[in-house]
Amino acid sequence: MGRTISSSILSGIIALSALAAVQGTPANASQCSLRNDLAGALKSNPGLTWSDIREACNKDIAAYRASDMMGATWLENAANGFSGLPYVLLKVFPDLAPEIWGKPEDFYSLFGLFKDPYAPNRALPRGLGIASTAGRPVNAEGVPTGEIDYAKPGLYVVTLSCGACHTGRAKANGKYVYMDGAPNTQFDVRKWRQAFIRTLENYLSPAQIGTAAKPGPTAQKLVEIIDSKPKGFFADGLPELPTDPELLQEIDAGQRAFIKQNIVKVLGEFAIGAGSTANSVALQKNHGSSYGWWNSPGLAGYSAGMSDGSGDLLVALISSYATETAMKEGKQVDTKAFLAERHPALPSFATVTDIPSIWNQKLRSTGQWDGSVTDPFWRNIAAQLPIVMNPTKVDLTNTYITANFVEDLPSPPYPFDVDLQSAARGEALFNQNCATCHQPHNETQYWDTHTDFNRAEVLNPAGLQLFAQGFQASCHDVNFTYKDKQGNVHKPCAESVTKYIRNVTDSRKQGYVADVLDGVWARAPYLHNGSVPTLEHLLAPRQRPTRFVRGALDYDTQAVGFEWRVTRKPELEAEAPTLFVYNTMLDGLTNVGHNKDIWIDGKLYRLDWGHPSLKQQRADLIEYLKTR
Repeated sequence: MGRTISSSILSGIIALSALAAVQGTPANASQCSLRNDLAGALKSNPGLTWSDIREACNKDIAAYRASDMMGATWLENAANGFSGLPYVLLKVFPDLAPEIWGKPEDFYSLFGLFKDPYAPNRALPRGLGIASTAGRPVNAEGVPTGEIDYAKPGLYVVTLSCGACHTGRAKANGKYVYMDGAPNTQFDVRKWRQAFIRTLENYLSPAQIGTAAKPGPTAQKLVEIIDSKPKGFFADGLPELPTDPELLQEIDAGQRAFIKQNIVKVLGEFAIGAGSTANSVALQKNHGSSYGWWNSPGLAGYSAGMSDGSGDLLVALISSYATETAMKEGKQVDTKAFLAERHPALPSFATVTDIPSIWNQKLRSTGQWDGSVTDPFWRNIAAQLPIVMNPTKVDLTNTYITANFVEDLPSPPYPFDVDLQSAARGEALFNQNCATCHQPHNETQYWDTHTDFNRAEVLNPAGLQLFAQGFQASCHDVNFTYKDKQGNVHKPCAESVTKYIRNVTDSRKQGYVADVLDGVWARAPYLHNGSVPTLEHLLAPRQRPTRFVRGALDYDTQAVGFEWRVTRKPELEAEAPTLFVYNTMLDGLTNVGHNKDIWIDGKLYRLDWGHPSLKQQRADLIEYLKTR
């Protein structure tokens, strides 16, 4: 027997969903759009194959990228702000501390990062953005013309770009498929965070840093490593480099000289920032949340393709503000007193979430799993702030360029074979049972499916106020103006962010937005916390495993999801440095929900397809979902 949910918000959308599903292919559309009406496409073209559609979709993606190369490259690699780890230091940290950063030849793969497929000679992996403290170069109209202004002296710093979390990979037929906008299922952002803390603990005590008059052993060692690098080393692979060889040498020499001459000060500033990060993690573990309990889901090393986006940001903001206040007073944060303080904004439970996909944002009226941010520009601010942390250094130009690019970014086609006849049958099942909730522009937050509710409850009034404060501070130029893709002019910083943040602190407004299922094959594992490894397990809930591996790139084409079997862990680890075993018995990781049929407007919608009598229908539905 199914359960009944309120129909007041959903009335009328069933007919609209059905209409959208069968409206057919416009005359000028690419063959890729045939996947929007498989039954109709097969009727008019019986010889149609998935490879025909897939090839057309890949051409569309390539054409879209070529139509906005700045948007593409900035999404992939442009730094989200103008503060961060000095580029020269990051380049030599693997020489200083290979046990933390990996060996130089590992190229930071220890964290789930990889060489950029479009720029294999780039100085850093995809997702590590380099910016100059001097800002971006601009033309006479103030429009940016590149990532680094090489004509102005400035320190080059590294912070994450959107591509660190939102470039996915899958292994298909022995080759990697790269997908802009997909979740990077291997990137362990907490392991990256922990590397800063470990470097502080192991190498950056006051004695190891030393003083300007007498640099310590770590400072001296880093200068030696920098001097050992060949000429041009710190210029090679930078974005959009000028071709003048003298200027290249000047760039390299200038970055070396600044760090060497200011090594003690630079390391001291790094230590302050890493100390703030360490305090935020300590707060996360010690303020009473499950991260300090026996059932903790774990932090660094247990987060491939995941984060605690809201929970991590809350503790980071609190720690950052405490550090800033102490610095203004000429003091250091008293860690013991800081951890003893009461912080009402923090939840007392883990709020783990999967990294989402970000393509086709035009189909989405809200961002975040709980639908709490309603504007594309502010959604990007919400993602940039926890990366940059200093609100005044968030790059607002990056914010709108990448928001514009992902508005129409196509989702990647399934790289394996599809039985289109089976998929067409599954299309009918999808329209009957799934399209109502998983429709474009859905804003309804569902609690009725009873998935793990931790993330939905993360914001209380104090937390919401803290978020709004941080977001508003990040929009730091009240005169900042940009145009969207339709040519409309926006001045976002002149508005209040509260206009675009939905208040989800009331239990009656909490839940998860059922997203559009475009590219759903590349978004495995499933549910907001990634607790269900494959589509087969999602649709047959009684088959869901308690434990499975995450972080592999091999793909299970039968169940549809990344390789998940714990028995394969030893053979997968060599290619999956952030692989870990996901345990659904831990806090925030439960795989409950989306497992019982529901009633909407007096009609039963099937969510559980696990009965043996439904085996063929389940297979047809999965075959169709491959084509989304």
